[in-house]
Amino acid sequence: MLRFGYSLLPVATEPTRPVQLAVLAERLGLDYIAIQEHANNANRHDIWTLLTAVGTATSRIALVANDFSSGTPAVLAKAAASLDLLTNGRVEMALGARAFSEAIAATEGEGGSAEEAAAALEEAIHVMRLMWNGERPANFESNFFPLTDEHRGLAPARRIGIWLGVTEPRALTVAGRLADGWMPDHYPLLQPGDLALLNAKIDDAAHAAGREASDVRRIWNIMGMIGDEESSTPFHGSVKQWAQRLAELALDVGIDTFLLMENEDAEAQLEKFALEVVPLTRELVELAPGVTITSGLSRAFQGAAASGATRAEEETDDVDWVDETSMESFPASDPPASSSFT
Repeated sequence: MLRFGYSLLPVATEPTRPVQLAVLAERLGLDYIAIQEHANNANRHDIWTLLTAVGTATSRIALVANDFSSGTPAVLAKAAASLDLLTNGRVEMALGARAFSEAIAATEGEGGSAEEAAAALEEAIHVMRLMWNGERPANFESNFFPLTDEHRGLAPARRIGIWLGVTEPRALTVAGRLADGWMPDHYPLLQPGDLALLNAKIDDAAHAAGREASDVRRIWNIMGMIGDEESSTPFHGSVKQWAQRLAELALDVGIDTFLLMENEDAEAQLEKFALEVVPLTRELVELAPGVTITSGLSRAFQGAAASGATRAEEETDDVDWVDETSMESFPASDPPASSSFT
């Protein structure tokens, strides 16, 4: 199933505005609110405090703690579990490639290599899941995050998904083997043409580990502006152009979750995205031949049905689907259908 969300800026100059935007996103029917850590920016909220405020003000939308750059896995695991319990199971964790650079520097020297960053990320995933199981980590061997019997985890309300924001080959392998989701650099830092190649590396790693490609949700943050006029600039055009691009990314690349990043005219853009882009994207995907909408987005173009114009092309007259490949990419961890804050 395609899912859609909104990525908030935790700006503190208007303290309650991020909460108001999150409430609007939930009211408009979006699935996720993502908030990125800005620990070194004086004009940004603390992410856990803001996530708690958003969780209190909402009842259904899933909360994504995005791209942490500080803290230890054990501390982050407890914070996430606490918030998950307080919000009836609505938390997802997103970790960046260099999320634990301080731990790497402490053990391997300043900065560390890409290989060390991937190793630390893999170890962090094991630590967080161990803490969430509520087990005593007596025999846990660690290079970066040593634990003792005194460390006891807090079990969340349900299994918290771990999403990795990585693009380096070693880290992509970790994502395919262990992660619940992959959330690479946002557009325009990463271009649509880069996604298929990176996606394939995750698929390969998942299959090598005995997993299905569909065990790893594929999430993409997009920075752009939805306007009234057509445009040749990606993600700076009309509702129709946005929907066509998102549908192509879903069908041809396997992206199953799209997060609109906060930009100018936030409320109006959020409403346009949720009320116009999202339903049209779903319609275009459902019109594509051979698509079955189940627990995730699945496509399989077959035989003659895959050649020539699709139903979407015939009806819109300008949708150009790629028909040479098949891919399955969707979630291991979905937000609950409904919940309430207690």
